[in-house]
Amino acid sequence: MEWIFFGVGAFVVVVIAFVAVGQAVGRLEVERNPAVYDLNDAVLWIAQRLPEEVTARISYDDVAQILKWHLDWFQDVGVSSSHGQELATERVRIDGAVAAEDAAIDAIVARSMASGGPEAVDVVCVLELQNRYLAAIGAIGDEVADL
Repeated sequence: MEWIFFGVGAFVVVVIAFVAVGQAVGRLEVERNPAVYDLNDAVLWIAQRLPEEVTARISYDDVAQILKWHLDWFQDVGVSSSHGQELATERVRIDGAVAAEDAAIDAIVARSMASGGPEAVDVVCVLELQNRYLAAIGAIGDEVADL
């Protein structure tokens, strides 16, 4: 008689576990993974795709500085949040928000010119590739229709 209660109890526990796991999987299946931005990966990705004329004028450090300015601009306008550092790599989660591209370009070009950094054309090339990188990792998507 004890074996029957043990068997029924084990069966009930297994059914409850399968239902709980099934619900969790169903919920996670429709959720989007958060887009995590890795500065070092972004610098490498962008540097590999820059035109030769631009790579002749700017270094990896210049690309990294431009990207940091872009991330600072995202932070200033409220479309990103910092989530600490991992192994000295800056990571930023870009939340679903809309930002004007031209305003970012203007602000970063002005910052570069003020600091004696890369030329405007180089900054624009890096920022265009930055936007492609953000789209590639799923941090930004299609333009949202006006509501």
